[in-house]
Parts: sequence; C-alpha cells; structure tokens
Amino acid sequence: MKRIVRLVGLFLAGIVVALIGVAFLAVGAVKWLAVLLPSWLAWLIVGIILLLLGVVLTLTTFLALKD
Repeated sequence: MKRIVRLVGLFLAGIVVALIGVAFLAVGAVKWLAVLLPSWLAWLIVGIILLLLGVVLTLTTFLALKD
C-alpha cells in the first residue's frame, strides 16, 4: 500500500511539473508572438495550438486503451 501511495504521489507531482512547464512555454510563446502580432491574436493562436495538442493526446490515449 505504501508503494502505491508513493507511486501515485510521484505521478501527480510529475503531472504538476509538466503542466507548469507547458504553462511557462505557452506564456513565453505568447510574449514572443505579441511582438509580431496583436496580443489577443497571440493568445488565440497559442490557445488553439494547446487545444489541438490536448485533442490529439486524448484521442491517442483513447485509441491505445481501446485496443
């Protein structure tokens, strides 16, 4: 039981660190794009890219678990 709790804790910590990393990358991309485009358009582009990435990962996971 102790091992399972430790593994779940490590798994959740990994997810949190990955999400923070993606958030920093997204904000950095918006800041860079805001130099070239209006700020609202930069946020829109980065949001759409993250949405598409999430859809692809979700569908990949769903298809992998289905087989």
